[in-house]
Amino acid sequence: MKQLVLIVSLLLLVVAPLAAQEATTITWLNCCNWPSEEVVAEFEAENPDINVEVETVGFNALFEQIQVRLGGGASDPDVLSVDVPVTAGYGLRGWLLPLDDVFSDEDRADWLPAALAAGTYNGELISAPVSTSTQLLFINSDMFEAAGIEVPGVDDRLTYEQVADIAEQLTQDSDGDGVTDQWGFSWEQTVRIYQLQPLAVGLGGQSIGDDGLTVDGVINSQAWIDGFSFYSDMFNERRVAPQDDTIGASDLFWSGKLGMMIAGPWNINRYLREAENIEFNWTVARHPYFEDGEITTPTGSWHIGVNINSDSPDEAKRFVQWISTGTGAEAWWRRGSGDFPAQQSVLALFQTDEEFDEGVKYFLRVAADEATVNPDPRAVSPGYLEYEQILQDAFQDIRTGADVEESLNLAVARIESEMAKYRG
Repeated sequence: MKQLVLIVSLLLLVVAPLAAQEATTITWLNCCNWPSEEVVAEFEAENPDINVEVETVGFNALFEQIQVRLGGGASDPDVLSVDVPVTAGYGLRGWLLPLDDVFSDEDRADWLPAALAAGTYNGELISAPVSTSTQLLFINSDMFEAAGIEVPGVDDRLTYEQVADIAEQLTQDSDGDGVTDQWGFSWEQTVRIYQLQPLAVGLGGQSIGDDGLTVDGVINSQAWIDGFSFYSDMFNERRVAPQDDTIGASDLFWSGKLGMMIAGPWNINRYLREAENIEFNWTVARHPYFEDGEITTPTGSWHIGVNINSDSPDEAKRFVQWISTGTGAEAWWRRGSGDFPAQQSVLALFQTDEEFDEGVKYFLRVAADEATVNPDPRAVSPGYLEYEQILQDAFQDIRTGADVEESLNLAVARIESEMAKYRG
């Protein structure tokens, strides 16, 4: 009997550590308060040997964290969300692991061609496409009707000039205290080139020179000056858009204090989550354009990559492959970011799934179609981070009253100086 007990005890000593063996944990540095719990739980259920710890930071903080941690050679995060225009810069710095070995030809064929190209650097896929994007004009229908203005249909496309005129009618100081309490218009991303680029490109401008480095003669061209003079006027002359961004445009809109907003369709999903707290009627229309310009719509969104110094590269690659293809990609679109999927098979669901036949969800079908209308990607440049930050500073200055041409020329000087380090 004692021998039997001893044998059982020895077996338990061998088996117990195996039973208690923990799954490999990988970290994912993610952005923008996207809800990730359900999506990660689904992945972990399918891959019980991997735990994913999500570290979520704000948009600007994401770039800072990546710069510090990957630039310093840290092994974490294992996985990182990659804003698509910075792929080239990360590739140049050698921060991302090549991913070609984990994707099949079928996987690659399903991605939007532009998204696949944007994730490729020196012939290697280094950031896998997860999302694409577009923008719509969100409209507070109750404000329009109260002002006696016809509410546009979902397939109508106003000119910027019309938007400005309507915004003046909607902007009000309703209690007469000298403080505007109902605004006519704003951009959701008031100082980011992603959402503002159509102002220049729609008037014939470019986002950057053909070499991906030159901005002199580009962002201080007449198209940029004209486009951002309109932008300045909305804040400074017409005063229909708030200079103060203490309360973001999206929060203003959903609190019923903003008549129109150029914004991403992720706001539709926000409404679906918060509908019981929203007490006004609203709709969407197509993205605006200048009367004498071309229709252009912002595009490009998020990719996902693996830290080249990750201690668990195989597990990290499995997660990246899952969330950027098939059921994982659909899960991230439906229950995660709300951005449009970069996979053609998932994107097609907007046109075929009866879920999008009517009501607010029909707006998502409209947006999916709008994503195909002259989509204009952001600049591709190894110096994109510097380019974007300097433009953000310039736009903030213009928004608060600085001279447009002087601000753009100052941005040119700063960007050209930064780009010098990338020239051969």
